[in-house]
Amino acid sequence: MKKKLFLGLLLLITVYSFSIDKPKPVKSKIKNVTVFLNGAQINRTASTQLSPDVTYLLFENLPQNINAQSIQVKGKGNFIILSVKHQINYLKSQKKTKEIINMEDSLVLLQDKLNFRNSMLSVYSEEEAMIKANRAIGGNDNGVNITDLKTAVEYFRSRLTDIKTKQLGLNKEILKLNKEISQINNHLNQANAKKNQPTSEIIVTVSAKAATTAKFDLSYLVMGAGWTPTYDLRAKDVKNPIELFYKANVRQSTGENWDKVNLTLSTGNPTISGTKPILNAWYLNFNITYEVDKEKYNRASKGIAKESVSAYKLEDIVTEEETGYSYQYTQASESQTSVEFKISIPYDVPSDNKVYTVDIQKYSLDATYKYFAVPKLDKDAFLLAQVTGWEEYNLLSGNVNLFFEGTYIGKSHINVRNTKDTLDFSLGRDKNIVVTRIKLKEFSSKKMIGLNQKEIIAWEINVKNKKKQNIDIIIEDQFPISSNKDIVVEHIEYIEANYNKDTGKLIWNLKLKPSESKKMKLMYSVKYPKNQTIYLN
Repeated sequence: MKKKLFLGLLLLITVYSFSIDKPKPVKSKIKNVTVFLNGAQINRTASTQLSPDVTYLLFENLPQNINAQSIQVKGKGNFIILSVKHQINYLKSQKKTKEIINMEDSLVLLQDKLNFRNSMLSVYSEEEAMIKANRAIGGNDNGVNITDLKTAVEYFRSRLTDIKTKQLGLNKEILKLNKEISQINNHLNQANAKKNQPTSEIIVTVSAKAATTAKFDLSYLVMGAGWTPTYDLRAKDVKNPIELFYKANVRQSTGENWDKVNLTLSTGNPTISGTKPILNAWYLNFNITYEVDKEKYNRASKGIAKESVSAYKLEDIVTEEETGYSYQYTQASESQTSVEFKISIPYDVPSDNKVYTVDIQKYSLDATYKYFAVPKLDKDAFLLAQVTGWEEYNLLSGNVNLFFEGTYIGKSHINVRNTKDTLDFSLGRDKNIVVTRIKLKEFSSKKMIGLNQKEIIAWEINVKNKKKQNIDIIIEDQFPISSNKDIVVEHIEYIEANYNKDTGKLIWNLKLKPSESKKMKLMYSVKYPKNQTIYLN
């Protein structure tokens, strides 16, 4: 009896151990991806048949860098989920990607072409050697007929020229093929290095009383993915509102391709701690001064500076065509801490860490157009778009591509930490507004007063509107500000200008009709010791 009981227990343990060692593989597919500013949540779906009893299900070939604490498994069906376990499989690498398969196929084709051209090169070399070996004309007892000699020479010249031409062409093609093969081999080695990395596995233990169909939703957070905001700001002309196109530069290198997935972009960042900061007590004490080796400090500072340098890659500017955009299929929703943009058309995002641009939203913003000139620094007038109403759209800081009248004119930046209600964007120079700044020599002078010298400086600014419509223009200039008690600045003339005593800035707000001109004048004096020099302009 005891022997039978022992055998029964041994059989049960064996079956149990076998079921753990050999879990049932379940195929799953990525359906939804939520991309955060840093990281992404992957949602997979799967379906399988369950037998009565406990079953161990294996979700394999998952990315290595899964956040184990983020794993969630939900099921539909007549069964119970008993446990969820995450593990790394160091013995099994990731499957070959389409990119690797395509590169391997390309290598086979290129190698065939290379072999063929090498063979043809060998054939032409053999033919050349044969012609050279049999170029003797006539015999030892017979003379050479001039006609036969000319025919033979022309044949040798023509044939050898043709052979040399073909050899040169083949050598060029062989060089090009070797270069292509080398490039593909380099890319293939990099791709295989990624493929040979370990994979993640998730084992889900379930229990069913009867055979049933089980459906699963599996989700997890993975690093190596994210998105950054970018914008296209388009101004049709100065009579229409600004169009702001909100875009996302999405990239991922998680180890798995996202094929035909439902993409959601979130302004959240799960890698940043959500714990509120604690303000501890602030204790004061006297500072202790230490001797510092300045030379050693400078060397260390230079080393730190070198390490902190980062490269910023500018992507190519792609202009919009008159077609449908993904922003037309995007729905924005706001939670307490973030905004989500759900796109209802499927997207492909390969795991190659390249940037893929996704259109999110399109906004029409009110704008006031003004011209702006600082003739002291630049003689041209710049068109300025002052945009309002931007703060209600939950924008993030990011670079802006500027377009005016259908032409790309440069880059700018949106800073959402800006506390102003208005964002200013420069839309380029306008040569139809002429601005000059001329020194008035008859009003300018320099003279000695005791131990001091006094300079009087006068400038005249002229603005002319050569456009066919009225314009608003802001002209800026400045008075110098003294930072020394021995330097005394006096403001003599600045009619109709707004003056800021803290910055010394002068601002004229002008309205000009077509062909209208206006003149402004500023005059100031500076008194300072005669043994000193000051540059005034």
